Amino acid sequence: MKRILAAAAAVLVLSGCVAIPDSGPVTEGHVDAGEQADDLIFLAQEPQPGATQEEIVRGFLSAAISPGDDFAIAREYLAGEAAEQWDPGAGVLVRSGQPEVSLGGETTATAVTTAVSELDGSGALQLLDADRMLEFRLLQVAGEWRISQAPDGIVLSSFHFAQLFRPHTLHWLTPDGTRTVPEVRWFERTATTLPGRMVDALLAGPSSWIAPAVTTAGAPDARTIGEPVVSGTIVTVTLDFAQVEQLGSGSLEPLSTQLALSLRSIGAREVRIQVEGLDGFTASSASAQPVDDGDVDQRPLVLDGTSLRSIGGGAAAIEDVGPALSAIGATSYTVGAAGGVATTGSTAAWLEPGAAPVVISTGSAIVPTVDDTGWVLLQEQGTPQALVAWRDGERSALPLPPGGTARLAAMELSRDGARLAVTTVEGSESEVWVAAVMRDASGRPVSLGEPYRLPRVDGAATDITWVSSTEVAVLAANGDESQIVMLAVGGAAEQLPAPGEAVRAIVGGSEGASTLRALGADGSLLSLRGRVWTAATGLAPITLIATQQ
Repeated sequence: MKRILAAAAAVLVLSGCVAIPDSGPVTEGHVDAGEQADDLIFLAQEPQPGATQEEIVRGFLSAAISPGDDFAIAREYLAGEAAEQWDPGAGVLVRSGQPEVSLGGETTATAVTTAVSELDGSGALQLLDADRMLEFRLLQVAGEWRISQAPDGIVLSSFHFAQLFRPHTLHWLTPDGTRTVPEVRWFERTATTLPGRMVDALLAGPSSWIAPAVTTAGAPDARTIGEPVVSGTIVTVTLDFAQVEQLGSGSLEPLSTQLALSLRSIGAREVRIQVEGLDGFTASSASAQPVDDGDVDQRPLVLDGTSLRSIGGGAAAIEDVGPALSAIGATSYTVGAAGGVATTGSTAAWLEPGAAPVVISTGSAIVPTVDDTGWVLLQEQGTPQALVAWRDGERSALPLPPGGTARLAAMELSRDGARLAVTTVEGSESEVWVAAVMRDASGRPVSLGEPYRLPRVDGAATDITWVSSTEVAVLAANGDESQIVMLAVGGAAEQLPAPGEAVRAIVGGSEGASTLRALGADGSLLSLRGRVWTAATGLAPITLIATQQ
């Protein structure tokens, strides 16, 4: 229920800090747009007669820009078995700057490259910011140097990665199966086998950082039989017997839903599953039980005087607890299906319609967050290395991952409740990360998973909010100005235009920048229209914008 990035000027997140994209002249190959008007095709240079060992290694690395015919040009730099055994699909190193090639003798060479991110074989991206050394062996074939041993995978500049790969979203399920939890993966833009690769990636399971908080209806050993068959907007997937042997026939329907949601980005509207050799073992996403994919009322919910109301036409989004919020002097409010948590300075209080506020803590260090079942996460003053989970008076501690001396500045649960977005401040920069929220059988949060790092943000962060199921926005102070950055979890980043005035808080919808709202220091409600922040007219100064879970 919140927000999706309107990527009018999206910059690929391949470096460790937002606002400084990798740029510069393109030096490898050239562009051929002859085959398809909408596709850029980069043609790498083939091995040249008399090329030195260093030139062969550099040429091989540069040839990764031409994936056609299973990287046929790159394989021309390889000799013997290496040409057949080299696996370009093992992963991608995304680099900044040119690789430094050194010879260790006539037949050995190394290439050191500054890797800013890495893509594994299933399309999951991780930020790096570290040097990587690649080792090669060479030999002469008919008087020409060729590579006899090369590391699997390819190396691309940030520019070429942005042109050759596209993000897609795979969908997992919450443990109770009622909500989807998305994860961004990257696949080659022109891959003819894209549906099959996406299906295989989903069957391989979630990445390690999110795995503790989700489940999947794909069996651990299930495999596809042949390529998915695409007919218009219907995709038919054939699985082997392992799917029903390990998880039973009841797993086919939820798996069809996962696949249908995951393949939406390539035009699928229905996924049909069948099992090889078993008549009647079929399922279709068209008849499957619906799951919540995180939509929310897109109208901003504001405290206007003593009324909590939606701005726009239609009925109120929730029961009005505005009088209670006004009476306690609330400065923030986050509401879920079971109720909401408000803050008044350092006091956090639980609010339900028709009931008196219940004080959760008088020492809240930052704005708390809440899920749809009523579990509140907050940090209390004096305990910087832990969060507190609270519901109906029950309290338990969740240790934070080790983070040095950084100060926790803001956090917010995703609407599926499976991920916690966090920003910390140290000096003039802010770290941003997302962690899986692990729960016990009753749904109580018990621990956080390993942090999944997003790019750093210049300035001191003061707020963070989910802007879609896969994106967050961060509000930071950079000198005397407020700035807002949007970050995709495993994907792209966008530096939004500066609001031009001081901003106290930000709140997202589920449709990206178009539903992102900012609360001005003067009580104005700001919306991004095109590249300009505009204040709502006819609205008295408001006290807060509520976050809707």
